Amino acid sequence: PATLYVHVDQATLTGQAHVARLEGAGPLVAEQVRGWLTGCQVTVKPVINLHQQTPVDNWETPLRMREHVMLRTPTDQFPYSSCNSRHMDLDHTTPFDPTGPPGQTRPDNLAPLTRHHHRVKTHGGWRVAQPFNGVLVWRSPHGHHYLTDHTGTQTAHDTCPG
Repeated sequence: PATLYVHVDQATLTGQAHVARLEGAGPLVAEQVRGWLTGCQVTVKPVINLHQQTPVDNWETPLRMREHVMLRTPTDQFPYSSCNSRHMDLDHTTPFDPTGPPGQTRPDNLAPLTRHHHRVKTHGGWRVAQPFNGVLVWRSPHGHHYLTDHTGTQTAHDTCPG
């Protein structure tokens, strides 16, 4: 058994376009993907609207929200990481507080991290904020700043004199 995440739009399904996107590989000719899937058991999942997701009041992330975050940001969001496993932890950017306000588990407070990077963030002196959905600003224990998003890592330089 194998799992392929193939993204197609309505135009490809109706034959007006001929491109599918295979997660982890990029764009492919839809006919090639169709050939791979012929004779296979295929599970079709519903479209996830990345602009609409209802927050939840528990620490556990619902599967649909996890899928949302992985589609928005498919790689580990620790600076300079490139892991793209779907088995990463989803870290609460602002730590979950069981006595805190409702709706703490939501896409704009979640980011994928490998277990190692999750522990480094939690116990290693790193600080992180998510000012925009899927955009993280990191501060290392040595005071260096990094911005991570779905495009990778950018070094944030201090522009203040002294």
